[in-house]
Amino acid sequence: MAILRAREEGATFGAIAEAAGTSSQAVQEIVRRHGPVERSEPKSGVADPA
Repeated sequence: MAILRAREEGATFGAIAEAAGTSSQAVQEIVRRHGPVERSEPKSGVADPA
């Protein structure tokens, strides 16, 4: 989750990889597989589906 948030906030794959102690390829794969972080608060301009 921290990797996805860091990427969402603009951190580079290399910076995240160094902080996590892994390769940038591993970070890229995590981001690719798990996609963007879903937030609990609704985004502005989007109707509430409930």
